[in-house]
Amino acid sequence: MKKIFSIVLAGCLMLTITSCNDFLTEEPTTSVPDDAAFNTAQDYINALNGVYYTLGTYRFLGRDVLAVGDAAADLTAHSAATSHFYDIYSYQILETNAYLEEIWRYGYAAIDRSARIIHAGTSATGLTPSDMLTVDQCIAQAYGTRALSTFILTNIFGLPYSEQNKSSLGIVNVEAPIAAFEQVQRVSVEDNYKFILSDIVKAKEFYAKEGVEDVGNFYMNKAAVSALEARVRLYMKDYEGAINAAKQAIELRKGSIVSTTDDYKKMFKELTISSEDIFVIAKSETDYLSANALSTLYGTYGLSVNPNTIAEYAADDIRLSLLSGDWAGGKMGGITSNDQIQNLPVLRLPELYLTMAEAYAATGNYSAAKESLLEVAAKRNPSLDAASIKEDATIIPVIAKERKLELCQEGHRFFDARRLNEVINVTNGSNKNFDIAKFVYPIPSKEVNSGFGVVQTTGWDANLPK
Repeated sequence: MKKIFSIVLAGCLMLTITSCNDFLTEEPTTSVPDDAAFNTAQDYINALNGVYYTLGTYRFLGRDVLAVGDAAADLTAHSAATSHFYDIYSYQILETNAYLEEIWRYGYAAIDRSARIIHAGTSATGLTPSDMLTVDQCIAQAYGTRALSTFILTNIFGLPYSEQNKSSLGIVNVEAPIAAFEQVQRVSVEDNYKFILSDIVKAKEFYAKEGVEDVGNFYMNKAAVSALEARVRLYMKDYEGAINAAKQAIELRKGSIVSTTDDYKKMFKELTISSEDIFVIAKSETDYLSANALSTLYGTYGLSVNPNTIAEYAADDIRLSLLSGDWAGGKMGGITSNDQIQNLPVLRLPELYLTMAEAYAATGNYSAAKESLLEVAAKRNPSLDAASIKEDATIIPVIAKERKLELCQEGHRFFDARRLNEVINVTNGSNKNFDIAKFVYPIPSKEVNSGFGVVQTTGWDANLPK
């Protein structure tokens, strides 16, 4: 990590929106030295803008993380018309992989920026009570964004959480800004998860302070913090915790699941916030991301939802309105007026209902599991025979399938297959019977070779698909 952050940590932190493109340069002209970076409430707002820019760049949640989540699983095909993500799709993985380096680099940039807001804000003095409310609101979001980024990196560069894996190496926890040239070390997956949950608790505490207002769906709002907690606890198999967090997020969001083809299309073909969105990466209609857009990857660069996946949907499932037919790129084909951009989903309402369904089923409450499942499945598939879904253990694979179909192209499948210990066929069936739960991506070689303490995962390449 020191290789990646030595420039940032040695000197100046970029704070304004206009300097977001330069955040890894040594001396951005618009940056402010660390000891004078946070003097006003506006400084915190500017710093938080930098966090969201970093989260939303194509090198992190703006493309790479979502693409890895599906390209590396059993949902996709690739025409090989271009090389974009073909190495991820075909598991031709090297420690020098450019996409993995980008994810590590920009994930830690978001973590570092979040940590600086937290570090400065929790010891801020000399501000008015009104300004401190703004600062506390920024701190709440920063705890949330640090938890989200840490969670993503842990699940890419560490094994899935389990009793067997939790003592294995995860990533580096960043509790406070790391000084230049400081030695760091990876901690266990379990310690990463404890740190993530601690940040979630802190985010809730700061949001709960009197006078601190919630923020919108383009930001790490109250519902988003609880939705992230539900995902984290589901991955940990803390089913009761996952149910409680999901309920809390649903109550905070006060949204609804759409049930018509037109409404479903609008969620992905327009830039307005839908009734299902909790936290999305916002894009502007004037953005032109060209080769760097997720929609370009799916629309013209060769990645697609494979026919086997599309065949799993019922014929009148409203989701097929985007996953088949004339819509190049599926859900990730861009908005109607600009096929290079769209808001990118990070946390959505359907995931919460399916989280509850899985958690209820795992604890034997099959009636509640079915009720949660139908909140999504019955509204997406108008011909669904609800009576055919039994309230017993046979509902578990039904829920797993619904999660696969609902979250298709949103970057979940790789992680879900790992945590569920599935043996799947990847590379559109060319690599069969892959025990994906044993696989973990390598730490980027630039990081390992920097000499600041981050070690490679031993034997990571022994678990590539054969």
